Amino acid sequence: MTPNNNKTVLFVFSLSATIEAERKPLFGAHKKNTSKEFFKLLNKKTRQVAQNSGVDVVWIDETQQQGDSFNERYANAYQSLFDQGYENVISIGNDTPNLTTPHITNAIKRLSQQQLVFGPSKDGGVYLLGYSKNTFDKAAFKKFSWLTSKVSNEIKDFAIQNNVSFSVLETLEDIDSKKNALEFAYTHLNSSISTYILFHLATVKTKYDNNTKALRTNILLHNFLLRGPPSL
Repeated sequence: MTPNNNKTVLFVFSLSATIEAERKPLFGAHKKNTSKEFFKLLNKKTRQVAQNSGVDVVWIDETQQQGDSFNERYANAYQSLFDQGYENVISIGNDTPNLTTPHITNAIKRLSQQQLVFGPSKDGGVYLLGYSKNTFDKAAFKKFSWLTSKVSNEIKDFAIQNNVSFSVLETLEDIDSKKNALEFAYTHLNSSISTYILFHLATVKTKYDNNTKALRTNILLHNFLLRGPPSL
């Protein structure tokens, strides 16, 4: 566990499983309940990873978010926690299933020594972002190209241009589409999340090609179907 002394807070910035399923029907428009249960599974894993980090944890979904745009809501979430007296504020989402507690504790440690830390996503976004209080610039934060492939580089450029000390974590992959879900499942075969994905997408005929290495699904899907879906 990482000593907190009430200086660091970790917040999960996400939507509820119901709203996520509406906006990201990963298993098809006619299977929103399946998508909803999937996001419940992601939320459960994210909550466990966050709570094991040893710092205060706050979950901020659409019922607590304030602002007319994503940029405003995200910036306001940081500002509200700094206003509560925290010196370091770190955010994560709920859609990075290979995010682990060591990733977070590593970020906490780095943020105690530097002013900014972030974990880039494979798609150009970020899965983790931490600021020290004296570094957070709300106006600049709202100008980042959130929800695009530019934001990771923009955060890095901001730090360099403003002489902000920063640290970059390893790159991880988010699940934002059916393609992302299948890619994650094929590369993390022992995960319960992968089991769920493959069980419910078993009828999809697909090939995953990574650096010319094709992974065919027939045998894999058969094995996962024998297991059945994971319990939630």
